[in-house]
Amino acid sequence: MLDINAQVYAIDASSLKEKANIWITDPPYADAVNYEEITEFFIAWLRKNPHAPFDRWIWDSRRALAIKGDGEAFRRGMVDAYRAMTHHMPDNGLQCVMFTHQDTGVWADMVSIFWAAGLQVVSAWYIATETTSELKQGGYVQGTVTLLLRKRLEAASTFKQRLLPKIRKEVTAQMESMMHLNDEAQDHGETVFNDSDLQMAGYAAALKVLTQYTEVDGRDMTTLALQPRQKGDSTVVDDIVEYASEVANNLLIPERLKELNPDTWGEISGVERFYLRMIAIEKTGAAKLDNYQNFSKAFQVEYQPLMASLKPNEARLKGAQQFKPRELTGGDLGGTLLSELLMAIQELLNDKDPKVVIGQLRTSLNDLYFQKRPHLMAMAHYLADMWRDTRPEEAEKAEIIANRIRNEGLGG
Repeated sequence: MLDINAQVYAIDASSLKEKANIWITDPPYADAVNYEEITEFFIAWLRKNPHAPFDRWIWDSRRALAIKGDGEAFRRGMVDAYRAMTHHMPDNGLQCVMFTHQDTGVWADMVSIFWAAGLQVVSAWYIATETTSELKQGGYVQGTVTLLLRKRLEAASTFKQRLLPKIRKEVTAQMESMMHLNDEAQDHGETVFNDSDLQMAGYAAALKVLTQYTEVDGRDMTTLALQPRQKGDSTVVDDIVEYASEVANNLLIPERLKELNPDTWGEISGVERFYLRMIAIEKTGAAKLDNYQNFSKAFQVEYQPLMASLKPNEARLKGAQQFKPRELTGGDLGGTLLSELLMAIQELLNDKDPKVVIGQLRTSLNDLYFQKRPHLMAMAHYLADMWRDTRPEEAEKAEIIANRIRNEGLGG
């Protein structure tokens, strides 16, 4: 076994000579960690009095060999590194890749890299590697996906439409097994995986299906993987990883909303899902900005206009009274059921008569009101429940709206 970093500061991948049964790598990714700088810190500390066998090491970070950043040069360098390791392991050899990122575009790039290197993902686990501490500031990762890969020994072809049900099945199975572990752990007052963990594990599950095939929709995936990517281009890989993201997010229905009305999640837009999901996360006390960043990518929304604070460890959403009128009538939120509820809560906070507020809600939604009424009621109850400890005044107004909607007569 030989353990190297995919930046290949230990060995130049292009001149790799030694064979190994197992390769273990922890590659850089889009917001690349400067591993060579970190290595130099440890070199300065350890080389003064190293014990055997480290006293025979060459204490050099190989900074010039580091594969840097992102873009085409980054992808090519990564392909060269993984292809070299694949060529220098037996057919029953194994690669272990530790990877952490929640941007679907980066996962799509990793699929392309594995494809071009002749590798297939055979299993994936999400492992918690960090704990929360007041000593840690900023957006650090809390866990990593460990992927096991083998050589792809046989050619296989499929079509995108046949892949999608398989992706859904694999992602669902992966996430349901992890959520089951969460349920068991909660009996002991603990939670094993948070929503970000589940989301990333869903992407890893999709890789297991995708990398089985050498041809999709009549296109050779290795050739496609090696093609230069232009900004804004979308390939079949991007589409399928986005689909995996959608499957994962559809499974992450907040429990309270699921209890109130399981159909509501399917009715609402991405920005509404993002807001409702994040206030559930806030209720647990989580306040890391990278949670909002990662889920905004998954739900494909701009998160900044929804935020009251963008501090790395003190991030939080705006409450109803912090939104300006133009924010609730325009942008992503404009015209949504959530914006209607937030405006109604604002009116009640300004001491407007509840009967008048509900009348305005009905007028605004017009013919859609009675169709959307169950979802309005479910979301209002949900907001009241989530805000009870953090925004008690707004929670009270949300509960008033929910009860008014529930108790109103269809004629009045």
